[in-house]
Amino acid sequence: MNTPEPKDPQSEVVGLIAQHQSRLRGFLRSLLTGHDDVDDLLQEVNMVLWKKAGDFEIGTDFWAWSSQVARFKVMERIRKYSRDRLVFDESFILEIADLASERSAGFDDERSALRGCLERLPPAQRTLLEMRYTQNLAIGRIAQEMSRPSGSIRQTLYRIRGLLMQCIESRLGTQE
Repeated sequence: MNTPEPKDPQSEVVGLIAQHQSRLRGFLRSLLTGHDDVDDLLQEVNMVLWKKAGDFEIGTDFWAWSSQVARFKVMERIRKYSRDRLVFDESFILEIADLASERSAGFDDERSALRGCLERLPPAQRTLLEMRYTQNLAIGRIAQEMSRPSGSIRQTLYRIRGLLMQCIESRLGTQE
């Protein structure tokens, strides 16, 4: 019987960093006002996480660890630029960071529920959603490509959004 070889902790942390990128970006965006700063700071956070990968204990809460690193980088950035601009004090930033951290956990659940609900849709409905929201095609363009009236496309999208909302609420257990 073959037992799987233990994963290299460094590569496992790299995978966790990649998995948490959107959540970390949203967390940083909630704490900083400039979007340019967010991407720069995210790269700095990634570097610290990668360099300190040996400090992370595999199997523990990666989000708690990575968001703490992100908080420290935000505080460092605020101290650095506080002379040049109007900035919030540290206690306010930490309070906002706590709120952002709590909220981001809910977003992961909602995103997961949405993925599951999208998978349950018939292919034609998924294609319509992809055309509208992934490819950002206008309703008129979609109607032309599908040889259907614009009103029909609008109505179908409305119904699909309603179905998705019901499905998500059901999966999250928040349906009233």
